[in-house]
Amino acid sequence: MGTFEQRLVDLFAEIHPLDQIARAGFVLRGVAEPESVAAHSHFVSLMTLLICDEHPDLFDRERAVAMALIHDLCEARLMDIPMPTGDAHLSEVKDEVEQAITEELFEGFPPRYGELHRELIELKTPEAKLVRGIDKAQMMIKILCYEREGRGRLGEFWESPKNFPDYGLAPLSDLFDAICRAAGRERPTS
Repeated sequence: MGTFEQRLVDLFAEIHPLDQIARAGFVLRGVAEPESVAAHSHFVSLMTLLICDEHPDLFDRERAVAMALIHDLCEARLMDIPMPTGDAHLSEVKDEVEQAITEELFEGFPPRYGELHRELIELKTPEAKLVRGIDKAQMMIKILCYEREGRGRLGEFWESPKNFPDYGLAPLSDLFDAICRAAGRERPTS
């Protein structure tokens, strides 16, 4: 198993590619040099931190930020699978594969990381719902930015209610409304 320091070196060597893995949905829609999975995860984590600080009575900040930090680490092995394909053909299997990879990545570390990832998949806690919603909100903010820069064919993202899941959380609903206002678009409903 090795020392803690060796396990840390091994983990970061394994997840190293995340700064080179482009977000596939953007690549497929013609965005040249889109954000990496690592950049996406950084922004999701920062947004989670800021929302938890704004609403300390609603969320356990440490749990939520930890979930945000680890939510896409498995993509170092699995790559970024775009939503339409992932949802249509891989939904349940994808969750289990991501869980297994996350547990393997954190082998030798406290089991809480695998537990946090499982919590994120199961969506039973306010923190899991927050991070899953922020995952989409960050994507929509990035789309807003890319459209302002004239990059890619991204209009379809604004049409799907699946891109705006607030999970009944007012801070997420308010954020999605603000994103749509900034884009001059109506928030789609199911």
